[in-house]
Amino acid sequence: MTRNIRLTIEYDGTDFSGWQRLRRRPSVQEEIERAIRAVTRESVHLIGAGRTDAGVHALGQVANFRTASRLPVERIPPALNHHLPPTIRILEAAEVDLAFHARYSALGRTYRYAVLNRPAPSAILRNHAHHVPQPLALDALAEALPALQGRHAFTSFRATGSRERSTVCTLRRAEVVRSGDIVIFTFEADRFLRHMVRLMVGTLLRVGTGKLPPQAVAEILAAEDNARAGPRAPARGLFLVRVDY
Repeated sequence: MTRNIRLTIEYDGTDFSGWQRLRRRPSVQEEIERAIRAVTRESVHLIGAGRTDAGVHALGQVANFRTASRLPVERIPPALNHHLPPTIRILEAAEVDLAFHARYSALGRTYRYAVLNRPAPSAILRNHAHHVPQPLALDALAEALPALQGRHAFTSFRATGSRERSTVCTLRRAEVVRSGDIVIFTFEADRFLRHMVRLMVGTLLRVGTGKLPPQAVAEILAAEDNARAGPRAPARGLFLVRVDY
């Protein structure tokens, strides 16, 4: 009997070309599929909730695969972790309905972007936060963020060449907090366009450093022209935090 297994996955994206399997380039998907094959003796297609780009990290990526294996579900995470590099870890596994699809069943996703805001860069956080040496004005960022919330066409914050049929997304949450030298942006939406978070952060950092007034974010959004947004923030600061179902 075929089973549908849902995995919750954490990974450091530094050494990977991204989630999606690519020829001759290391990917998170391929590494996990290889581990599943080692455990179940089956070649499976692993479906991810989101195709994170090269260098992007995940605290709660979700994926699913179908298998005829009868391995108890509680034994799947340690079994897969045994065959995975230390930069990828299976946190949880659950048997779900055959209709479950990690991507199409998702109701929302949450991303965070980490900025190290101090004069000196970090030896420790160099692959996990974007270094901005100039002071950031959080009051200006807090003034700009509400313009992004709600249901909008996020064409201005879409990667050039993207093929999404619709650029309309509902951004349910957009906030920024500071803890010491770390500034964290959090975005929650029903869907995200390619590079959307990184383009929003890059635009907001121009606001925070005084290069743009806070009201410019609303103007850029309304223009539906991605030539006005950004620059795109580096992948290293981006984390897929959670997928909601």
